[in-house]
Amino acid sequence: MKVALVHDDLVQWGGAERVLVTLSEIFPQAPIYTLAHDDNNKLLKENFHSKKIITSFIQKIPGWKKLYKTLLPLHPLAFEQFDFSKFDLVISHSTRFAKCIITKPGTKHVCFCPTPPRFLWNFSGERVEGIFSPYLSFLRLYDHLASKRVDFWLANSLNVKQRIYKIYQAEAKVIYPFVDLERFASVQTFDGGYLLVITRLNKYKRVDLVVGAANRLKVSLKIVGSGPEYHNLALMAGPTVELLGSVDEDLLTLLLSGCKALVVAGEEDFGMVSLEAQALGKPVIAYGQGGSLETVIEGETGYFFSEQTVESLIEALETLDKRGYNQKMCFNNAAYFSKTNFIKRFQSVINDL
Repeated sequence: MKVALVHDDLVQWGGAERVLVTLSEIFPQAPIYTLAHDDNNKLLKENFHSKKIITSFIQKIPGWKKLYKTLLPLHPLAFEQFDFSKFDLVISHSTRFAKCIITKPGTKHVCFCPTPPRFLWNFSGERVEGIFSPYLSFLRLYDHLASKRVDFWLANSLNVKQRIYKIYQAEAKVIYPFVDLERFASVQTFDGGYLLVITRLNKYKRVDLVVGAANRLKVSLKIVGSGPEYHNLALMAGPTVELLGSVDEDLLTLLLSGCKALVVAGEEDFGMVSLEAQALGKPVIAYGQGGSLETVIEGETGYFFSEQTVESLIEALETLDKRGYNQKMCFNNAAYFSKTNFIKRFQSVINDL
């Protein structure tokens, strides 16, 4: 069976790219089709150097890196230009427009969807603004129509399964992503006494709540991540709050290994970082909606706060101080989401098609 993989883009390294690496391990001969590829990115180069990567016409536009977001309305068209006539199975890994590919009747198209496009469907308040606003209705319509090209949907959580049904009226099977347990196997943990946030600094991530709670409680908080809210958060940060920006994986692991708790204030699609914290025996304080409900066990591996307010978050932090958590359960919960289990589940689904 000839298989091709399709990914939105290869311009930065993150959780989606980790999953793509594993998909390419399951299908080692499969080429990767993508909008554009930044071959100067160190982590992308390390993980995909041996793979055949086929890019769209976006890559050929002079200065495409600076124009990439401006070219957003052309992204769906770029995916339509790829030819998959020689393949029996195409697997798209899509949070945006990778699912917009066109396949012939004899080729099965499986879409593994971490979430429908947030910026189109306004999950948690994220949306297209500025010069893209006039295109919003068109892109929504196109996204919905293109979803009908998918033969079989896979969601990475029950939360995303519900989104897929609501937006595309399509049923999806859930295959949870994985936490890289080997990465943490030999890591020594310690008690650094600080709260930790690891996320993109967008408004919908609600990191402002965590900063507000840290300011009020006068507790140490370290924030890892970059994004449009960095400046605003820096302005409101008190003396106990430290914004670290983007960090490499070694420092990220060190920060996780020493935190008092990981705090997740936004509604997550799934919550991979929560599982990474638990893999190191660390508890999670999370907003009690979305994917966090599937990755955190209330009263065992962490606690939820019910409202996105500083007061509700502080209450959850105080509950952790009073009641503690079950470290062994953290390890066990993370182990359920192992890479081995992910591969077995994914292969089983493909074999049953």
